[in-house]
Amino acid sequence: MRKYRLFGIINPIDVLLVAGIVALVWGLHIFSMPQQAAAEGGQIIHFTIEFPNRPEGFHKGIEPGPVVLDGVRGLHIGYVVRAFAEPAMEDAPDEDNAIFRRVPVEGRESTHVVIEARANITTYATEIGQFHVRVNMPIFPRSRDFAGSGIVSRIEVVR
Repeated sequence: MRKYRLFGIINPIDVLLVAGIVALVWGLHIFSMPQQAAAEGGQIIHFTIEFPNRPEGFHKGIEPGPVVLDGVRGLHIGYVVRAFAEPAMEDAPDEDNAIFRRVPVEGRESTHVVIEARANITTYATEIGQFHVRVNMPIFPRSRDFAGSGIVSRIEVVR
């Protein structure tokens, strides 16, 4: 059995097996670790996510501080700074004037959550690690206090 060993000691199949295991462990480590780029360098930004048509008082259950993740890829996208609400609005016919008007919806609110993150701002994109954020972009954030689909309504650089 010594004729299938390198230098009469090492089995080449064992070497390939160990190299494969090392590559697998390295790949799992790289793809499962949190976004390091989001925590390194860049500028601090606040971006606001609007959750339209939520039950009245929904914003009161969202506390500052928790980590916010992208619900699709699980990427770290920042921390909750604050939450506030505006009345939910809808179009309703005004038959006397033959037009549609924006009117508040009773018992509903548009919840706004402000997220703080470190981002690299370029000419083309605002990048929070591997996550790109743009105004009017649909987003699916999740935190310990909320989860759902919203729209980025504002991005501002914190000086």
